[in-house]
Amino acid sequence: MQRLLGAIKGIAQGLLKAVSRFPLTVICLIVATSLVWYMISLHKNPDIFIEKLLFTCLLGAFLGVAAQFSCERFERLAKLRLWVYVTAALLVGAYYLSLGSSQSIEFDVQIRTFVAVFAMFSLALFIPSYKNGFDFDSLALIHFKAAFTSGLYSAVLSAGCASIIATIDILLFNINEDAYAYTMSTIWILFAVLYYLSLLPRFNSQAQADREYAQNESNYPRLLEILVSYIAIPLVAVYTMVLVAYFIKILVTLNWPAGQLGPMVLAYSAAGLIIYILAGSLENRATLLYRLVFPKILIPIVIMQLVSVAIRLNAFGVTESRY
Repeated sequence: MQRLLGAIKGIAQGLLKAVSRFPLTVICLIVATSLVWYMISLHKNPDIFIEKLLFTCLLGAFLGVAAQFSCERFERLAKLRLWVYVTAALLVGAYYLSLGSSQSIEFDVQIRTFVAVFAMFSLALFIPSYKNGFDFDSLALIHFKAAFTSGLYSAVLSAGCASIIATIDILLFNINEDAYAYTMSTIWILFAVLYYLSLLPRFNSQAQADREYAQNESNYPRLLEILVSYIAIPLVAVYTMVLVAYFIKILVTLNWPAGQLGPMVLAYSAAGLIIYILAGSLENRATLLYRLVFPKILIPIVIMQLVSVAIRLNAFGVTESRY
């Protein structure tokens, strides 16, 4: 019982520290959760204002993380933290205004938001390692471990809460079916992200406690090493051979694909690059060979994809999905 209470206390303290460390992100998450609750209660399509605000909160959450990491990385910005957050808030407001008089969230708005969110996420990953800062491979590993741990805790919490709600509904009294949606949205939008942020160390802090925590979190778990070295890398290798064989077939037949290649190459590139980064801290034969070969294999595959896209653009023009 003592250990359980200690674990709960530790999680609660971590969440409180994350709230004070990432204020803009937390505000956006709370607003987003409230908006989702409101949308659940409507039982119909929400007003366009609500959808725009939800997309704005999504971008604001990531922008808040990038702003905080900027303050931690650069001493000059740390002294101007309030103005950094004011600037970030103004950028969030500018994004909302950029949505203009759109009467619905079209695909182009979704694409723009995705690109902006991805840019902020990439910036948050890059800033702590800028100019000989925190080691990027270790930083990526810490983010991956934090995301995995948060996802696992949230999944267990979701299953437990759903079971409790179902048991009360069956044995005691009827519960509105929306209770499941309210609970899941709170766990996955608010708790999961907040707990993930609470697991991230202060990468550029000079305090001894922060440095020790960051160093401890940089340790590579044996299970993850096995997963990356002996499962993920062989799977990527087999997938690579399939793509290479398909490209050889294209060159022989001169019959270019009709659009189905793009998602496969995109997924392959994303997965391959994630594994490439995770393998950066490993020194076994499989990871060293992968880091040597993968970039060279990826270049011709991407070139073939670009040629395929160029052919489609010439025939059908630019669309949001091709962009």
